[in-house]
Amino acid sequence: MQLFPRFSAPAATSSCSFMMKSVLTATCALAALGLLATAAQADTVVLINGDHLTGSVTQLDGGKLTVHTDYAGDVVIAFDKVSSVKMDKPVVLSLAVPPPPGRKPGKRLDIRKEEITAIDRSGKDFTVTTAKGTEEIPGPTLTTVRTAAAQQAYEASLQPGWLHDWTAVANVSFALARGNSDTTTVGTGVTLTRPTRTDKTSLYYTEIYTHDGLLDQTTANHTAAGARYDHNLNPKLFAFGTVDFATDALQFLDLRTVAGGGFGWHAIAKPKQQFDVLGGIVWTHENYSSFNTPNATPPPVNIFTPAETNSFAALDFGEQFTQKLGANSVFTEQAYIFPDLQDTSQYRSTVNAGLSTKIKSFLSWQTTISDVYVTNPPPSTKNNDFILTTGLGFTFTRK
Repeated sequence: MQLFPRFSAPAATSSCSFMMKSVLTATCALAALGLLATAAQADTVVLINGDHLTGSVTQLDGGKLTVHTDYAGDVVIAFDKVSSVKMDKPVVLSLAVPPPPGRKPGKRLDIRKEEITAIDRSGKDFTVTTAKGTEEIPGPTLTTVRTAAAQQAYEASLQPGWLHDWTAVANVSFALARGNSDTTTVGTGVTLTRPTRTDKTSLYYTEIYTHDGLLDQTTANHTAAGARYDHNLNPKLFAFGTVDFATDALQFLDLRTVAGGGFGWHAIAKPKQQFDVLGGIVWTHENYSSFNTPNATPPPVNIFTPAETNSFAALDFGEQFTQKLGANSVFTEQAYIFPDLQDTSQYRSTVNAGLSTKIKSFLSWQTTISDVYVTNPPPSTKNNDFILTTGLGFTFTRK
């Protein structure tokens, strides 16, 4: 007797195979639909040579089109090599509006903004797709394309509030010696800058203090602070105003106040290198305290030096230099000389330089050098003060 049909096992196998094929077909169909949906959501760039690129268009600026991709990050393409661009979401196109007939172009261009979803090249000109339809755009007037969020951020950066766009860098250094020596040195500094398209505001504060425990005396105690404001009159020329304060206990300088202003020239203005030359006039007011100094020749008596006050106008000549070194380091240098207008043989000069190397986004290693030279210091004090500090720096930003 035959208990089972002869072909029952093959039938079961055929049914299982059919089910597996159905599941596989459905999976492939879903994957294809997913790929189609992803492709439909991506922006498409077609090059003149026929190549295609998909991703998200982030901006067009300076003749460069930037497309963000999942597989290669940001890809930058020369826009003159692009045939067409199709956007899934509207982007903001900025158009330079030409002046009316008969009127010469002014220094300030009028800008018209338009949301577009496509750009097609037509020879040297372009056809853009807006919500109202297509529009012919002359090539030279097509300046920038940004996402809506990027356009909003750009417009906010044109006129930021006074409390916005500040960058603060604070550094601290500390040295301690014990045993045969007993010295403590502390150096601190804070710099705040707020650059915009048309001006720059800078604030600074530095201090160094050294105490010798064996001699029980302070061997360094210098403090400086100040503010500076630059305003661009045109891309090359700028006006500036400045005020500085300084004290130096070992030079018996209670307070030096310097205030003035002038004009400067942006000799080099590149993303990685800037060089400014400037000149002006400042008013200087100095207060020196009285002090006693021992006479070196016998009999030992103290020589009394009375308090002194100086006020005079001086010229201001200087230069500023900034150089980016690689991706993480920045070198800055400033040098000024202030000849006394009443006696040009008397002058004060300052040199400040610094090297900042980024360790993390907020952490850096700071090395600074400061040198101040005065031709007429009080008797028994030195003309020159040189300060070198190195230590950690901390960067904070306020957008």
